Amino acid sequence: MSHPSLLTAVHDVLAQSALPVQATKSVHPLSTEYTTVTAQLGAVINTTHRLNHALNQLNDLPLGENATKLVALMKEHTALTSSINQSTAASVSLSSLLRGDNRAIYPDASPPHPAKIAEWGRNLGMEVFVDGSTTVLAGKVLVLDIDINDHVAVKTSFANNANGNGNTSAAPELDAFLAQEVTRWINAARRAAGIDSAVGHLREDPAIEAARRSRAIQEHLRYLMMLDGLAAAENEKGLRWFMEPTVVSDHIRKQVVSPQMEDLDKFLTQHALPLPYLVAPSLSFIVWLSPRGYLQLLRSSPPSKQSSMWNIDIPIAHLKTSMLDTLEDVTIATLKLVPCTEVAKSKMDSSDVPGDHTLLAAPSQMWVLDFTTKLPQNGVVMCQGRMRVIQGIVESRPIDMISMGNMSSMGSMSSLGNMSNMNFGEFGVASSQTNGSGGTGRSWVDLLVNKNSSAEYYTATYKSPNDIHPPLHLRLLAPPEPGFLLQRVPVRSVKQVSRVLEVVRGQCWLNESLSILQWSPETAVLKSSHRPSNVEQGMPPEDAASTTLLASVLAGTVAPQSIPVNVYLPSSALSALSQPVDPFTSQHSGLGMGPPASAGSSSGASLFGPSDLEMEMDIPGLSMSMGGSMDMDLGMDLSTPTDPMQQSHGPETCPPPMIVLTSPMPVPRNGLVEIRITSGEGHGENGVWVEASPGVETGYMSDVVRRGGVWSLPGRVWNKG
Repeated sequence: MSHPSLLTAVHDVLAQSALPVQATKSVHPLSTEYTTVTAQLGAVINTTHRLNHALNQLNDLPLGENATKLVALMKEHTALTSSINQSTAASVSLSSLLRGDNRAIYPDASPPHPAKIAEWGRNLGMEVFVDGSTTVLAGKVLVLDIDINDHVAVKTSFANNANGNGNTSAAPELDAFLAQEVTRWINAARRAAGIDSAVGHLREDPAIEAARRSRAIQEHLRYLMMLDGLAAAENEKGLRWFMEPTVVSDHIRKQVVSPQMEDLDKFLTQHALPLPYLVAPSLSFIVWLSPRGYLQLLRSSPPSKQSSMWNIDIPIAHLKTSMLDTLEDVTIATLKLVPCTEVAKSKMDSSDVPGDHTLLAAPSQMWVLDFTTKLPQNGVVMCQGRMRVIQGIVESRPIDMISMGNMSSMGSMSSLGNMSNMNFGEFGVASSQTNGSGGTGRSWVDLLVNKNSSAEYYTATYKSPNDIHPPLHLRLLAPPEPGFLLQRVPVRSVKQVSRVLEVVRGQCWLNESLSILQWSPETAVLKSSHRPSNVEQGMPPEDAASTTLLASVLAGTVAPQSIPVNVYLPSSALSALSQPVDPFTSQHSGLGMGPPASAGSSSGASLFGPSDLEMEMDIPGLSMSMGGSMDMDLGMDLSTPTDPMQQSHGPETCPPPMIVLTSPMPVPRNGLVEIRITSGEGHGENGVWVEASPGVETGYMSDVVRRGGVWSLPGRVWNKG
């Protein structure tokens, strides 16, 4: 067999680089594109070595009198090889549209028929038997009996199940899931073929929907056939591969279920809810549900007197049926098996924890938590600190998630010069958008609310639905911490799964809170100190103020046009909130400080470059959003060396998710009101802990935050006076 020419090798690299991998995304070990990109880079390196070796040999070749003839033959060979490679690349490009996860979806207007199901089974190597409206798909172990006559019915059985009863299903939950998926495909196909008329407004072309649902069924069958191969290798013990989702769900339920009826949204602040066969023939977890999504479920939930194993206020059957229609309001993680070649290699050590359940192991497969169900985001936006916490969980290192650690001491990055290295165990990929100092030019908030660019500050307006307070003008300081899209996490035990989902849940709370409002980058006009006059704003001139307005100002009863509110998302610990903030004095104990200073330049372990940390310190509530409207002499000394935020901590510490809101007190009082909202397990009945400046009532605030009213808190405090 002849070796490929050098030109062919170069063309192969160019063809691989044309794969649909977006260069703007940070490819890291917990992304789905990591193995693809590393394979491409490896091919580029190998081809470069071959190119260098060939050119050196050609340079040392004595040509003599045959130089002209040799050059002519090489040109002819190059033209012929280039033509062949271009034709091959075109064929590969066309075939990639029909194979792989990124292929296009073409409309399918053909009516539903058992022959289609039979074709799907044959393409996957299954034995197929068709009898009227019934199709039987059989693997080595798995047998599926699918009947689409009038009412779709699916029955699962196993060939090596000695204890099975021919009249009962071996996996009723799997049957219900497959029947639901087939029913959705049949309904869409009937609408596309014109058999059933569409009722109401359709969000998607029925022909496209039918093609998409048929592809989903094929993916489900492909996954079941993978389990079929694992089960066939273990004979009678192989059935455990099909039962693992139910086993894991029951294991978690016995540990976290409450004897009392519990609201679903309160339950999700403490634990993820495992639901077998929700979006795939495996185990899915509801990690986070928005207040709007929970309200929709609550209003549409039918009254049920049946006892539920989970003791939650939403029936499980209704939850499964409705969840697929509200994917924009929910974060779902799916525990499934994938080939080891699709997952980055890591030092995964499964620790022996009492009461833990170790997932089934196979040499060629690995369990992962997949977060790509939610579209179009196709993942969960995470800050770098929590990504490193997940790294420690995967590698079974002790993690202190409660400690208010300093994020600037997480791992040395000096080994790669000016590149910010995301070092996950034995693999590392430099994060994109880096500057020359080793820092990152984008915040994780940019990735969440402003994907195309970055900004230092974002602004938004919150208006009270009942007009109980003036509009709130919120100004958000983007945290100086890079963001990544979390897509796939390798796990080996239920304990690892729970700890990973706990970290993701905290980030989802932050993401959902920010997504409630429409944030816009602060423009240069907003930053300028020029304040528009009353005439420019369409108001009476300053000298025409009425005596009534003057009297209301003197009495302290005038209502401002808007209330400035500063928003700060801490990446490290804050000092204790013990004293009220007076902007006219130097007493600032308890004030939520800006980004912390470096823990020390001698350690070489700074998360951000020196130029990033030696920035001008911004103080939420004072220097962040009062610019132009208030001119104060703060007289603060920010050089105190005893700030706890500047102390060094362990490499895997991460503070709980927190939102700090700072707003002025209502006239005639002076000073600022600071409100801190912390989310996480153990923080109150609602999973939220709210603290505020002394004298501010906080008893009602946790319920307000639970219902999605986190941004209304400064207005409520202002209204109470």
